[in-house]
Formats: sequence, structure tokens, C-alpha cells
Amino acid sequence: MTVEINPQPTFLTKAISYTMLFIATLVIFWISQSINFYLHEYELNSMYISFCAGFILFIPLASLILHPLIFIEINEEDTSHFKALLKNAGLVTVIQFLFFLIWITDAVAIYSIYVDQNSFLAKAFNITSENQSDLSVEFYWANIFLAWLFSWLSLIIGVMPCLIARVDNKGVVKNFVASFSFAKQFKMKFFLFALFIAFGTVMPLLYIKYLFLFSFPLILIIVLFNLSKTYLVNKV
Repeated sequence: MTVEINPQPTFLTKAISYTMLFIATLVIFWISQSINFYLHEYELNSMYISFCAGFILFIPLASLILHPLIFIEINEEDTSHFKALLKNAGLVTVIQFLFFLIWITDAVAIYSIYVDQNSFLAKAFNITSENQSDLSVEFYWANIFLAWLFSWLSLIIGVMPCLIARVDNKGVVKNFVASFSFAKQFKMKFFLFALFIAFGTVMPLLYIKYLFLFSFPLILIIVLFNLSKTYLVNKV
């Protein structure tokens, strides 16, 4: 016998989930604008794109807000889904927060060595380099590529393991294995979704900042619901 969990989410459930997603978007937007302000103060505007790419690593946490809207069926005696979700969410949080710290640390070093050797950061961290070439353009496109890579990684090691834990719990390790297997099976879908997330996050923050308040949650909703539907249809 099975029981259905939120087969038709109530209006209250939808209102809470979408409101929380918008609040999460506002928080990310506020953080991004605060960072942009201080970077501008210290004449480090070119480095802003690195932070924009880094924000993508927090997408798995934001996606958890939409889980109550996903239809699933579980065995009546199975009560481990919520615990499994928390375990995966905790693990993903640690991994991706470490990724974010590592990325920002590396970005500071790369910017100071190859883009602006006389910047405030270079002096603060005592970074010196004999290389005096300006690689600002290369730095820009490298960050665009990394934004896509971060989106792809966030989907595979962040969004999908938590989604699998909710839909068809296999255990923490097996959830990650199932996520990689699913991504391999639908690699073009993951490639395109990662591209949408990367451009829907970075470009608005760089050029049309208020558009981010709409593009970020909208793309996240489309991606998560599409992945959950695809997984439910193809899971065995």
C-alpha cells in the first residue's frame, strides 16, 4: 500500500514555498549588491563576476524550498525520506560551502596575479607577480565557463541527490551514485540546464541586476520540476 505526499499541493503550501524562494532570492541579491558596492569602493569591479559565479553553488539549498511541491509516492512503512533528505542536504551544504570558499580564495589569487597586480587584494595578501600582462578578458570568460561548471556540479552533487532522497531514497552514497547515473543518461539536458542557470544568474547580476529577482527563481522552478518529472518517469 502506498500513501501520497502532496499529490496536489494546497494553495498554502504553494504560497509558502514560492514566498520562501523569493526571500532566498532577495537574500542572494542583497549579498551580491553589498559585495559589488565594496568591490567598487576598492576599485575591484572586475572581480565581481567571480562572486556571481560562486553564488551558483548555493542553488541546491534554494531548491530544497520547492521540495514540498513535488509529487511523490512512498511505502506506508517507509519513514526515512525526511531523514535522508536532511543527511543529503547537510552533506551537500558542507561540500558546496567548501567549494565556494576554495573558489573565492583561488579567484582572489588569480585576479591579483593575472588581472591587477597593484590591487588592494594583492597588497593585503602580499601577492606579487613578475607577470605584468593584463588578462582581464580571459579572466571574464574563464568565470563564464566556471559559472556553467558550477551549475553542472550543483545539479549533479547538490540538487539531484536531495531530490532522489525525497522521491526514491537509496541511502546517502547510493543517492549520489544514482545522481551521476541519471546525469549520464540525460547529459544533454544537464548541459542545457546548467547553461540556463549560469546565464540566468551571472548575466542579470552583471548587467540588469533587478532582472535577477525574476530570472533566478523562474529558472530554478523550471529546472527542478523538469528534473523531478524526468526522474519519476524513468526511475526503476
